[in-house]
Amino acid sequence: MPIDYSRYPPGWKKEIVPAVLKRANNKCECCGLENGSTAYSIKLDVKDDNGRYKKRTIWFRSKEDAERECDPYYEVKPVKVVLTVAHLDHDETNWDVSLDRLKAMCQLCHLRYDSKEKFRRYATKYQ
Repeated sequence: MPIDYSRYPPGWKKEIVPAVLKRANNKCECCGLENGSTAYSIKLDVKDDNGRYKKRTIWFRSKEDAERECDPYYEVKPVKVVLTVAHLDHDETNWDVSLDRLKAMCQLCHLRYDSKEKFRRYATKYQ
């Protein structure tokens, strides 16, 4: 889904994002992967608490680690790490943003962090 930057504060791309990435030393503040580096992805079938299987993406820092941790029939894919800036309160429309409300995250950590909020918004929209 494309980002609608009109909802974000002025200076988002030129001031705020660079400040957050600098604070984070250009690394994901959750998993520590460096911006622009390569991670290796596998998708596993994982059983949830209800006994249902779902796909779960796991990233590794090296291809060797990914291959060692999975069965040979799983495909190991290289992924370029792209740092994003996450709103910890999920409110991108709050233009009175402070850096402590923001966190540098790779795309996988950001998607996982936002998943429950995205589901809540979707469910509310289509009730």
